Amino acid sequence: MSNKTNKPQMTSSLLVAKMRDEKGITFKYITEENTEVYLTDINNYLRTAAYRRNYPKYTCGSNKGKYIELDFAYLQELSTIDMHFRFLINRMCLDIEQALKVKLIKDISNDINTNAYKIVEKFLSKNSYILKGLEARIMSPFTGDLIQKYFNVQKVYNPTKERDEHIIQGYDDCPVWVLCEVITFGEFLRLYDFYYGNNAIISRSILGLVRSLRNGAAHNNCLLANLSHGTSKPPREIKDYVKKMNSISTSQRQKKLSCRPMLEFVALIYTYELVVTSKVKFHRSKELYKLFFERMTEKKCFFSTNDLIKTNYEFARKIICESLCKHK
Repeated sequence: MSNKTNKPQMTSSLLVAKMRDEKGITFKYITEENTEVYLTDINNYLRTAAYRRNYPKYTCGSNKGKYIELDFAYLQELSTIDMHFRFLINRMCLDIEQALKVKLIKDISNDINTNAYKIVEKFLSKNSYILKGLEARIMSPFTGDLIQKYFNVQKVYNPTKERDEHIIQGYDDCPVWVLCEVITFGEFLRLYDFYYGNNAIISRSILGLVRSLRNGAAHNNCLLANLSHGTSKPPREIKDYVKKMNSISTSQRQKKLSCRPMLEFVALIYTYELVVTSKVKFHRSKELYKLFFERMTEKKCFFSTNDLIKTNYEFARKIICESLCKHK
């Protein structure tokens, strides 16, 4: 059956009826009328309903297929918490990106065996796909001037598209500190790995987890929509990092690190501890504390019977307490 047939376009009133009658979702803390307004003017059904994956369903009886003890207000609150979480993740990832760039430029500048221009030439010759991204950003008001100044950019007519295009025909006159300003975070991580290799303070597997979380937050994805276990396998460094935390048991560590959002969050905290300056950690730690220990607990009664949400929250709190909160 196609999506057009199985999931037809519906008004907010029809969606509320579907949640109530087919999904077993209740409306004890918010009226159906206010839910309709919410789904029309504040958030859409797809994003709000995404968090229902954290709730079990009846497997038999007259309510088979319906959710167990799920009120729409719970989904609404999870969506709001996730929004605050994304905002903080974005700020922390920017801190990490800045710290990694500063360290890379410093290390290359002090490396008598590495030329700041030659490394760019070698890197781009082995990662030529990045040039396409740079060409697409030539007209950007933020990076375009740098690209046109430090790269050999030519305007070439494309007969297929019937228009002029900017093509980079040379890249031997760009230093690494300029390249860092005009490439994406993912492209920068390739450069970071290209220079450090196995000598990097943070492994490529961990940076890959940080990048995944950063992309999810930056693209406004629902980060907490699926907190189930058994979806991921943690790198050795992350297992050892959490193993040192006395408040976290072996079973809790093994279970929670198999949850992809939790694994990526721990990778973020691990990386943050290693590369970000103490002053920045101090300010960001206060934000983490305020989010996890104040805002997230405002409506904790909503989740008192949901072990999946409660145990993931408790695990994240322990990670924060054992790491960054010591800087608070």
